Amino acid sequence: QGGASAALALSGTAFSTGGNWSRVREGIPEMKMRRMPSWLERLTSMVKTRGTNLARRVRAIVSTGTSLMRKTMAAAVKYATNYVVVYVPSHAIRRAWYKRALGWDIGDGVSILMGTYIQMTGIRTSGRRVSIGDCTVINQRCLIYTSGGLIIGSNVSISAEVALITGSHDINDPEFTSDYRPIVIDDYAWIGTRAVILQGVTIGRGAVVMAGAVVTKDVEPFTVVGGVPAKTVTQRTLQEYSYHLMTPPLFE
Repeated sequence: QGGASAALALSGTAFSTGGNWSRVREGIPEMKMRRMPSWLERLTSMVKTRGTNLARRVRAIVSTGTSLMRKTMAAAVKYATNYVVVYVPSHAIRRAWYKRALGWDIGDGVSILMGTYIQMTGIRTSGRRVSIGDCTVINQRCLIYTSGGLIIGSNVSISAEVALITGSHDINDPEFTSDYRPIVIDDYAWIGTRAVILQGVTIGRGAVVMAGAVVTKDVEPFTVVGGVPAKTVTQRTLQEYSYHLMTPPLFE
């Protein structure tokens, strides 16, 4: 330090430790914080903007691809259900598919005969469930619309070509909005051939819906209804039941 002071003194420059050295130290940070060239700033900004846009596009492509994959899988399951599985001459295979692929709750001894068409908006629709009790029979070529939820009790006889419709549309809505509500069919009910049961209807225990009827309102237990729209025709006098419907027939 003495040498440095002497050199400065010989050159005629006054030196003070508290003065000149402090100014030197203050100048060092200014050199480090010197602004980058404008061309480099523009390049950095361009790279950042393009990187952000690229990341946004990649996320959009991934999201679209995932959505498309889900729709494709759902469509494939629906196709397999209605054009492949439904014609397999094995109750065990069809029940396994309805349980595992579609998530249905199916009791023992249930018969879902070949040709039944399952209308669904999704494979497992947002908490809406399908439940079928023991020894219930769904005959050939029925239309089962499950999107609104479907609860069928035990020993229910659903004849051929019956339509259970849990979905509809608001005809006064400019968007033609969909409306889904469950159908409930209690134990020992009997639904006649080509009857139609609409969304939100409950069929009481032991009730009978005559062939070709269109049911738009709840049916009380042990009540027989018929016509379009369905109205009460008579009462089912026997109200204590012990029968079990048929075991699954072979190759149907």
